[in-house]
Amino acid sequence: MRLIESILGFSILVAFFLLGAFLHKVGLPIPGGVLGLILFYLALSCGVVKLKWVERAAGIMLRHMVLLFVPLTVGLMEMGPVLSRQALAITASLLVSLAAVLLTTGLLGQRLLPAMRHEEAPSAEASR
Repeated sequence: MRLIESILGFSILVAFFLLGAFLHKVGLPIPGGVLGLILFYLALSCGVVKLKWVERAAGIMLRHMVLLFVPLTVGLMEMGPVLSRQALAITASLLVSLAAVLLTTGLLGQRLLPAMRHEEAPSAEASR
């Protein structure tokens, strides 16, 4: 029974991946994996796919995620010369995006946290 559940879960996950890849080939400008993930999320949200159908297969994939990233790592190693030529641009892009995320998070935190403290203050005084 567990084997059948795992096969069913893998089949559903692969079907959504292949559907996304097909839609990408047809002409949608979003990567196939992302399209498949969006469609899978929508199917879960609408109840077309039940979580229990894919939970076991997803758990297996998450436990062995490191093995699933081996092709990505090998691909990056193949791209070594290109990455080394573009190292300065990649590093600058990473630093600018890191600074933007930190700045946005900090400003948002400063803006939201004082508002939360004012909301909590009356309840703290009322409990005394």
